[in-house]
Amino acid sequence: MKKLSTKPTVYLLDGSNFSMRFWDKAGGDSRDELEREFMRWLGDISRTEALRPSCFRVVFDGPYRRAAAAGPAITVYYTDSEPADDMLVERGYFMQNEGIRAIIVTSDNGLRDRAAAEGVKTMTCETFQSLADSELRKETR
Repeated sequence: MKKLSTKPTVYLLDGSNFSMRFWDKAGGDSRDELEREFMRWLGDISRTEALRPSCFRVVFDGPYRRAAAAGPAITVYYTDSEPADDMLVERGYFMQNEGIRAIIVTSDNGLRDRAAAEGVKTMTCETFQSLADSELRKETR
C-alpha cells in the first residue's frame, strides 16, 4: 500500500498495541503518557486532508482512564475485562457486513489472522503510521 485511501473509512485501532509499539521510549514513559502521546498524534493525522473523511475507533485494553482529547472523528473505548481483540473483530465484522469500509489496525499477528478469517481488512501499525506520517509531511510543506 503506497498511500491511504481518501474514501471514508472506519479505522479500528488496537490502541494498546499501537501506543506501546511506537512511543515506548528508552526512559520508560508510563502507559498513560504513551497513550496520550499516541492520541495527540492521532488527532493530528485525523485532520489531514486524506483522512478527514474517515473516523477512528481506538480500543484500549483495561479499565477507563482519561485519554487526551484528540478530535471529533475519534472515539475511544476501554475493554475492562473483555479482550480488545474480541471487540475489534466483532466491530470490524459488523461494519464489513453492513457495507461500511472498515480496517483493523494492529501489529498483533493473531488478531490480524482472526480478522482475516472473518473477512475483515487489516493493516499493521507500522504501515498505518508510515502512511499517516507521510500525509502529515505533505501538509507541513
